[in-house]
Amino acid sequence: MRIEDILYFSPNYRFIDLDWKRKEILVEAFRDRIQGFYLVPARILNYRKKSFAAGVLCVTTIDLLARMALGSQNTGSRIKKWLLRYMPDCFEETDAKSFYENFRNGLVHEGRIKNCGQFSYDYEKAVHVENRVMVVNPGMLLEKISGAFESYMNDVENDDSAFAQFKCALIQDFRMDVRYASATSH
Repeated sequence: MRIEDILYFSPNYRFIDLDWKRKEILVEAFRDRIQGFYLVPARILNYRKKSFAAGVLCVTTIDLLARMALGSQNTGSRIKKWLLRYMPDCFEETDAKSFYENFRNGLVHEGRIKNCGQFSYDYEKAVHVENRVMVVNPGMLLEKISGAFESYMNDVENDDSAFAQFKCALIQDFRMDVRYASATSH
């Protein structure tokens, strides 16, 4: 996000504020990014019953968290693994595959959900499959993602290996942004 001539990593942290040697800064900045750019806007959209837009934010949040947690392996593989690891009460293997192919790929690449997949607030659980059609409640999905995010951040804060993977992904994904912000700062 750019405001005037300042490039922001999150609503409250500029890219030039990121200190790669201070774990607590990186963790707090990332929390701020996920909350400010993804989870809070998705909550607002869910509150307003804007299921499609809320669902898109949910899908992109899953995509980002899977990238951070599992690295640069094949996108489909890492998203399915992330869903099974962090949201096992919502997804079985076939459901994770269907979610990736129809929701993630459909929304990210084509701006639609494929194969009759739907968003609906009419079900009490995050994922409902009926007659091989997946229906996702974006409000419930968001709550599951929020819990998974907290679980992941707990791993990052308390497990040196998880933090190393997290930091590596941040550096790899945002290296150019940090360089640009540093070159243009006053």
